[in-house]
Amino acid sequence: MSRRLFGWFAPKRGEDVLEMVEKHLELTQKAVISLHKMVEVAAESNQKQGSVVFTDISRYEREADELRRKMVVKLTEGEMYPEERDDLMELVRAVDWIADWSKEAGRILRTVPFEKTPDSIKTAAINMVRADVDCVRVLIKCIDVLPTNPIEALSLADEVEMLEETIDDLYGEARYHFAKEEFPEFSTGSLILLNEFFDAVETVADWCENTADIVRAIAVRRR
Repeated sequence: MSRRLFGWFAPKRGEDVLEMVEKHLELTQKAVISLHKMVEVAAESNQKQGSVVFTDISRYEREADELRRKMVVKLTEGEMYPEERDDLMELVRAVDWIADWSKEAGRILRTVPFEKTPDSIKTAAINMVRADVDCVRVLIKCIDVLPTNPIEALSLADEVEMLEETIDDLYGEARYHFAKEEFPEFSTGSLILLNEFFDAVETVADWCENTADIVRAIAVRRR
């Protein structure tokens, strides 16, 4: 991610916090990318290897959470204007939910025999998580251009919203297959957890959209 985020606020105020914001975004993106990898590995009948990938998701989420807490402390102690501080706090908290729900999806995936799901379910899951990765990528670009080009940031926020709607459509397809397919090797509890996994994957996209809405509000104020 470029250093242009530092142009968001006046010079010499809170640059250490802004460095943390960039790192926080990078960790969040890595968590979502790792979730995608985990789903692909688990779909290939390698649940054990999928659990190994989950440790990466968990580490990225934990590091992002620790960074968020440090940022909150820095923001309360710093010299930023109140509106600057409030914008950053709201933005970082929203981004943090993306990492949290990526971890939750991975945690659930570890507990179900995903390799035994029908191919249609595996494909639906891979497609949804791949779209989550795209959604986060565009969101980061949206935040990145906000200081220098609020108009482009607004356009990219719209793109995030469209990607979220695509993921909603993919979620609908997954539920359609979920209702039609047979799951002979799944207990009732595993089926409930599988449904919760898809809910978590969809919620990742919801929080991308929520974050884009915050960017949109900032961009409108700063045009």
